[in-house]
Amino acid sequence: MMAAVRRGLSLALLVALVGAGAAWADETITARPVDAFASAVTTIDQGEKVTLRNLDLAGHDVTSHQAGDDGKPLFASSIVAPGSSGPVAGTEYLSTGSYHFFCSVHPGMEATLEVTSAGTPAERPKAGGVSVKILSSDLDRVIESGKLKLKVSSRKGVVHAGARAERRKKSVALGSKKVRFDQSGARRVKLTLSDSALKALRKRNHATVVATATATFSGGHTELTTDRRKLD
Repeated sequence: MMAAVRRGLSLALLVALVGAGAAWADETITARPVDAFASAVTTIDQGEKVTLRNLDLAGHDVTSHQAGDDGKPLFASSIVAPGSSGPVAGTEYLSTGSYHFFCSVHPGMEATLEVTSAGTPAERPKAGGVSVKILSSDLDRVIESGKLKLKVSSRKGVVHAGARAERRKKSVALGSKKVRFDQSGARRVKLTLSDSALKALRKRNHATVVATATATFSGGHTELTTDRRKLD
């Protein structure tokens, strides 16, 4: 019964998303009910960008299994809320090959990005255009207010901020928000926690929270950064 309800609601989300959200991307990875990627393989040419579109009723992200020289995933997105879309940072820099990825919120939710020999990879710019810091420290206060406070700094562009709480091998999406920067600066951002996130946090004495910020700058350059903090 619940699966049928989720399928029906996700169809409504699909209708709402038609014609929206993919302006920054050449290809789309779609999350669908229940906790799955719609396609086992997504194919792009070198230099192409990718969007994560979430048609499920839970938050999802994309994270590459492979890491670069800096130890960070070759490509990744912030957590995308149900009914929303967000950029996957880093796919335009990939060379020909197969790249496995997963959702960090839902273990076992995996797929593959295939990059063909067509096209040319973009040159990977130096990082430093966006940063995120978790300001909240008191778990009880976060639960009581239903908000998680972040500080996001960026140069001019659009930033998708999100967060998840981790515990052993399980994670729960806390929330996400899109912020537009008309000029370089820093902003305090409050993520509204979902009912399922609040329910999960109420069962914990502490929580390790990971915040992500994916920025899309002029010229189409995307960048992702993270912050981690334990809330007591």
